[in-house]
Amino acid sequence: MFIAPYNEEQILKALSEGDKEAFLKIYEDYWYKVFLIAYKRLGKKDVAEELTQDLFLKLWEKRQNLKPQKISNYLYVSIKNAVIDYIHSGLVANKYLDFYKAFGELSSSNTQNVVEFDDLSEAIENGLLKLPAKTQQVFKLSRLDGWAPNKIAKHLHLSEKTVGYHLTKSLKFMRSYLREYLLISLLFISI
Repeated sequence: MFIAPYNEEQILKALSEGDKEAFLKIYEDYWYKVFLIAYKRLGKKDVAEELTQDLFLKLWEKRQNLKPQKISNYLYVSIKNAVIDYIHSGLVANKYLDFYKAFGELSSSNTQNVVEFDDLSEAIENGLLKLPAKTQQVFKLSRLDGWAPNKIAKHLHLSEKTVGYHLTKSLKFMRSYLREYLLISLLFISI
């Protein structure tokens, strides 16, 4: 058991060896501080709690490969990165929704816009068909219907971590696929 004051080097070594008491000591000492960092940046208690829990889960899962000098620095930097990733994923979702809305509004204005919107919609659908069925479903619910990851997880009976995996996979693929589509379209327009 670790009694204060404890040597951080010793507790990190014990953690890397799978000592559950060392992990619990780190958890008890830092959970609230890490949570506050996330909460102050996001203003959403449930999301801050989820990101904090995920961080400590990753700390335990990766304990053998971690070599931080100071556990506090590692945790604070990691939660800040998790917050940035969360915000970024929300921005990407909003970009897809805004894109669809903008093209939907433009499509009613003239025939050229209708053709372009139909072509782009077809490209998105073709790209989605290249993904596994579950990944397609998660992408559509998140990016086209605007559902939150926790709602998707409940609806599809998946963990939120699995939903995150499918979103990451689909976004990476769709960015690449649509980039190629747009490049080809620009070539045809310039010809």
